[in-house]
Amino acid sequence: MKTIVKSYKIRIYPNKSLQDKLYKNFGYNRFVFNQLLNYNQLIFSLVVNNPRINPYNYIPKVNRSTLNNWLNVLKAEYFFLKDSESTSLQSTCDIFKDSMVRFFKHQNKFPRFKSRKNPIQSIRLKNNNNSIRFENNKLKLPRFGLIRYRDNRKIKGDILSCTVKCENNRWFAVLNCKNVPVSPMLKTGDNVGIDLGLKDLMIFSNGEKRKPITRLTKIEHQIAKLNKKLSRKVKGSNNWKKIVQKLQKLYNKVFDIRNDEYQKLSTELIKSFDLIGLEKLSVKNMIKNKRLSHSISQISWSRLVDMIKYKAEWYDKKCIQISKVFPSSKLCNKCGYKKEDLTLAIREWTCPKCRTKHDRDINASINILNEAIRINNECTTG
Repeated sequence: MKTIVKSYKIRIYPNKSLQDKLYKNFGYNRFVFNQLLNYNQLIFSLVVNNPRINPYNYIPKVNRSTLNNWLNVLKAEYFFLKDSESTSLQSTCDIFKDSMVRFFKHQNKFPRFKSRKNPIQSIRLKNNNNSIRFENNKLKLPRFGLIRYRDNRKIKGDILSCTVKCENNRWFAVLNCKNVPVSPMLKTGDNVGIDLGLKDLMIFSNGEKRKPITRLTKIEHQIAKLNKKLSRKVKGSNNWKKIVQKLQKLYNKVFDIRNDEYQKLSTELIKSFDLIGLEKLSVKNMIKNKRLSHSISQISWSRLVDMIKYKAEWYDKKCIQISKVFPSSKLCNKCGYKKEDLTLAIREWTCPKCRTKHDRDINASINILNEAIRINNECTTG
């Protein structure tokens, strides 16, 4: 049976004393991260200002042994760090190293200082000698003891680490597990191409269309009203804090509803089809359109696509993304004619060559499927 690495996100309910301990450890890890970043900023500024040194040769010096030595120096200088959970500080060093490596590979920007005002705080604990485990229907964490949790799933595999997060006053534990057994799903022999949209969330090559989540509309109107009220309050006042708390609850509700719907939809697609063709979308460029930016950012295409991709890998199905420059809407799926003057306002068009009438989105999904099948055949035969 196939085994994978999988994360389980479960809701936890620490009591007041445990919350205080966790908040202190958030502060310890923030402090270590910011100190490491401060040291590296000073060194990197000296390297950049020296014309004889190539700044990108600095990357080998940001390694685990160097960071652990700096961590020992910090522990010797600041005695309060000895009260923290030791593996969390080591994990903070690893996180800092990864962020620097990604910066030098041009994958992200230079790391920024962590703030205690951020509504999302977290620490990562390593599982040494089975220190993270379940006891008496509770989750046991090193240095924090037993914590109540709520989740109906059975946690499979071996726990590698646990990330404790506080997101908008809600507490979560993310368990990273290895050797999680996964049985492949039955093959159906069906393939599908999917075109993502705003009016219709998904348009399938078989003509089916899925609407966006309609029950979010009412909540989004409530969020707009509260944001309007918030703009009239004095920042930091009691009334301002009350509205912020209400907004946090609504944002959490929107996230939970969308995540639940997308999980169900992606699982349904993986069960129904063996090959799924999708189009790569440059969301960053699409958000620059002022009229559509809010709708594009709200609908969260990227999250849905990511779910389909990793579930296809788990269950031995195929998810192929075609190039974003592929003219899926402009090509006739019957004869291959390309309509160059097709604008976004045109939703239906007739091919002047074969006289076939096309629905813009269904035609695009069929072309996406044909291109995905072609790429799949090239990979299998080549």
